[in-house]
Amino acid sequence: MLQSSIRRTTIVAALVILSLASCQRQKNAVSGTIEVDEVHVAPRSGGRVAKILAQEGQALHAGDAIVELDAAELKAQRDVAAAQIDTAMRDAEAQASQLEFLRSDARRQQDLLKSHAVSSNDAERAASAAKTQEKNVDAARMRIAQARAQLAAMDAQLAEMNVVAPGDCILEVLNVKVGDVLPPNREVATLILPQHLWVRVYVPEPWLGLIKLGETVRVHVDSFADKEFSGVVEQISRQAEFTPRNVQTVSDRIRQVFGVKIRLENREDQLRAGMSADVYFPNVPAKK
Repeated sequence: MLQSSIRRTTIVAALVILSLASCQRQKNAVSGTIEVDEVHVAPRSGGRVAKILAQEGQALHAGDAIVELDAAELKAQRDVAAAQIDTAMRDAEAQASQLEFLRSDARRQQDLLKSHAVSSNDAERAASAAKTQEKNVDAARMRIAQARAQLAAMDAQLAEMNVVAPGDCILEVLNVKVGDVLPPNREVATLILPQHLWVRVYVPEPWLGLIKLGETVRVHVDSFADKEFSGVVEQISRQAEFTPRNVQTVSDRIRQVFGVKIRLENREDQLRAGMSADVYFPNVPAKK
């Protein structure tokens, strides 16, 4: 009987301590809900969905494929462009060889002109032919550059036919299925960035002079009652919210609140979007 009484007393004392700790946590705190940054990925070029390579809820890393679009026609066009580069390079080599021959002939004609073995007209024609061939070589090299640029553009377009993860993320929503025909820039999937968490809280106007951009704040969540997280003030709203239509008195001004966005650290991957968070600013005095 005595042991039972002691046990009940211990439990009651523990509850009182937890209650006091909870009150202390709530004292001078502002609360908000944790949110997460999202990324909406889409192909720049349209096409038919050929393969789906990831599923909703799957963790992805940078470069992991999500959806592959059919690109058979574009690949054929790329093969043609690659063949055009080979043709242009062979033509440029032939033009360069011809230029060397004409330059050599022009030099020979100049030597013969000095010994009066040829006329000045013959020497001028040889020099003119060499200069004309220089332009032909420049044009051939330009065609190579244009063909390479066209090939690079096609390679970039082919790369866009594979929709990939831009970084570490989780596939939250997949908006397509195999066989869907997509126009350019049609959203394929919504990704969440679990390391990019933030919470927006609302503070009264008198606090604005005590909160600075870039300062570190303390954050508590119910899921980890004994643990303290940190965050950084990333944004302070310039306009009040939930403000009376006509603010006339000091008490009305005190009821004005301003949004403050806090970027959260989540190195241990314990925080989740949707959690309630209490935020404590270092320069705001505790309420009495």
